[in-house]
Amino acid sequence: MFEHCAVIIPTYNPEPELIPYVEELKAQGIQHIIVINDGSLASTQSIFDALASNQNCTVLVHEVNQGKGSGLKTAFRYIKEERPELRAVVTADADGQHAVEDVLALCRFLEQDPAGIVLGVRSFNEEHVPSKNAFGNKLTSRVFKLLFGTYLMDTQTGLRGFSRSELDWLLALKGERFEYEMNMLMYAVQQNIPVHEVSIQTLYFGEKHATHYKTFYDSFRIAKQLLIGLIVRKRLVERKEISVRGGTR
Repeated sequence: MFEHCAVIIPTYNPEPELIPYVEELKAQGIQHIIVINDGSLASTQSIFDALASNQNCTVLVHEVNQGKGSGLKTAFRYIKEERPELRAVVTADADGQHAVEDVLALCRFLEQDPAGIVLGVRSFNEEHVPSKNAFGNKLTSRVFKLLFGTYLMDTQTGLRGFSRSELDWLLALKGERFEYEMNMLMYAVQQNIPVHEVSIQTLYFGEKHATHYKTFYDSFRIAKQLLIGLIVRKRLVERKEISVRGGTR
């Protein structure tokens, strides 16, 4: 049983499959699940009602869509202010690409109380991985290494873990949408915050997910974001000094 680790799932217009996914997390011992309704359409309300009826699940609501980064910050703030018993958090995507057993693997890793970020990293050399996804992810890792001197196997993974002591800088970090997750990695590397990697399954479910990545547009967009991050450096956070494990960075 994972009594002190919460799983955060930000979502916008989720599919009904999110309900059994949350049920499976609960069945496998996750006692604290936080779902963020990021301004979803009214037609999806029945899904959130079903989730809220689960005693292990808390639904936090944005009245209008604010973006993934904003959703994660809402959950981090809720944990910091309302749930003092929680010592670790794992973030997972709502589209089923993170297997329950992999979420549990990050929770187990966090039981060791590591500092920094824990990344659930995928392999993009497997045959079933769409070529455009493999190309884009490998390219991003190489550009990140070129600019920041650290090679990360999967810079775009949404399966991430943190101990409670990291919440201050995560809340101070700039970015309200998908850029937030990349800002997180850039800031961590620049500030020598440890980044751990745990291997997870590489799951793709047909054309619906394979076409999500627009090879040249998305690669250019991410490279631009990395260059901006290199230039602004410490301005990635809202204030110059933030508390990290009782000290400052």
